[in-house]
Amino acid sequence: MRSLAELHDGSGECILQNVKRIEIVVDSLDFKKLLDDLDAHGVHDYTAMKGVFGRGSRGERGGDPFSGAFDNTYVLLACPPEQVDVIVETVRRVLVGRGGMCLVSDAVWVRH
Repeated sequence: MRSLAELHDGSGECILQNVKRIEIVVDSLDFKKLLDDLDAHGVHDYTAMKGVFGRGSRGERGGDPFSGAFDNTYVLLACPPEQVDVIVETVRRVLVGRGGMCLVSDAVWVRH
């Protein structure tokens, strides 16, 4: 089996890129503000899933199925390592109000 570093396309170009994976859980009321703040820093690409739930330091969190009040949104993005600091600082400003979570880890992007 080949290592990840050995994966290349037909022209010999490596098809993998090292990135940082950032996973964020925010109160849905803060979701739009988070996206606007990230967009202002040049971070435009993300995947989001609304209606996530869990339990943390502020107790159980999950939305009301009818009104959507207290819903959480999960945001996933991948970025170059040099963007992590600005993203983390942006996310922290949003999390201070109602809580949430932000995880940063190493990942490998399959280029296409």
